[in-house]
Amino acid sequence: MTGRGVPGAVLRAAWRQAGTTLRRKYTTAAGLGSVVTVVIVLGVLLLVRDVDFSGGQVAAGGYLLSGFLAFGAVAAAVMGVAGELQTEREDGTLLRAKAVPHGMSGHLIAKLLVTPLDALVPVIPMVVGASILLPGAMPTDLGRWVLLLLVYLLAVAAMLPWGAVLGSVFRTMMGLAWSMIAIYGLAALSGLFFPVTAMPTWLQWVAQASPLYWIGLAFRWVLLPESAAVVEIGGVWRAGVTLAVLAAWAVVGMIVAPVLLRRMARRQSGSVVAAARERVLNKGY
Repeated sequence: MTGRGVPGAVLRAAWRQAGTTLRRKYTTAAGLGSVVTVVIVLGVLLLVRDVDFSGGQVAAGGYLLSGFLAFGAVAAAVMGVAGELQTEREDGTLLRAKAVPHGMSGHLIAKLLVTPLDALVPVIPMVVGASILLPGAMPTDLGRWVLLLLVYLLAVAAMLPWGAVLGSVFRTMMGLAWSMIAIYGLAALSGLFFPVTAMPTWLQWVAQASPLYWIGLAFRWVLLPESAAVVEIGGVWRAGVTLAVLAAWAVVGMIVAPVLLRRMARRQSGSVVAAARERVLNKGY
């Protein structure tokens, strides 16, 4: 036995499932579409390469790069996980996993393995391209590269449970789609792509209530020079507070998500799956 009640065979099966999931995703048109997204992002960075703001103290290219990396972590951890859970609930995948001993545990462990790797796949070509287009925006020593990787993984860990929460709370793809639109709006207000200090004070407080703000701040702290902190709230990076807030979001999410996932699993039945399929056939969602 490994851990508390999870056999080693389940962990090995989860690892194999994670590998199969990644191979299938990145050998299909949908997975390869992420390459197109990277090309678009690099095109935007090329257009703003010589643009700056705040009196030339902050390069727009470096600021946007940190925002794209931050949003990539959020998209993989929240939108990706929530969308997959919704699909698996409707196509019967979760019902089949529920019917196998330790099936739900193995299925969720596989997602924990897949999501960080899935989040890193599009980042690699983006970082390589940005190193060519914006050489000054990339870390210059090994320690900074390691810190960037750790920040990326912390961002994924902070948001992954909340993707599971959304996937378990919303029962239809339409409801989930509205939540995704809300996340895009939240990203726009969280300072990922422009300084939050340009907004009214009350909106700055709203932004700081979102984990997206702190994820963006963490990436900017790693990638941007010290002088760029001039456009941040208080004119400083607040690195310690940032890491503590992200860790807190991860811990709370890890407490809340299993409760909702277990409730969702208990409600799965053949009649629920059949009703979901009937709804999709009639309404298209």
